[in-house]
Amino acid sequence: MSMPVEAATAFANLYQRWFDDARGLAEANRRQARGAIGACVADVVTLWNERERSWLPNAPTILRLESGDLAAFAMREPCIALYSGRIATDAPVTGLRWESFRPCSYAIGRTVADLVLVTGRGGLLEDVEVVLDDGGRLFLGNRDAWPLAHAV
Repeated sequence: MSMPVEAATAFANLYQRWFDDARGLAEANRRQARGAIGACVADVVTLWNERERSWLPNAPTILRLESGDLAAFAMREPCIALYSGRIATDAPVTGLRWESFRPCSYAIGRTVADLVLVTGRGGLLEDVEVVLDDGGRLFLGNRDAWPLAHAV
């Protein structure tokens, strides 16, 4: 397993790739995301703004799996990009902290049964629907979710 990377580094790399070839990145994201199928959800993590006492809007959302992380980052609305690997969440971010996103905590301990990747303009990734083994769904996206995740 690879060493964890800081979220800012992961975002910078994704953004550069997205800027250079957004469609190519979306295609790579579709292939990489498939690795999450069959994995157990360990947590759903995002950034908490300590000063505002609220979730940080459009913050990255990390689907922490036992096998690795699948992190959704907001690009240009409504697009997102995915990072597969480990995101470091131990280091403090000034005024912010990585915290379990409680509205999605029911997903912890469940298995990812399927992924539905929703594309929009020109094949760019807009949403990821994580289908869980109990039929529940977790949405990672930039339009209907705040920060970037919600569960149904």
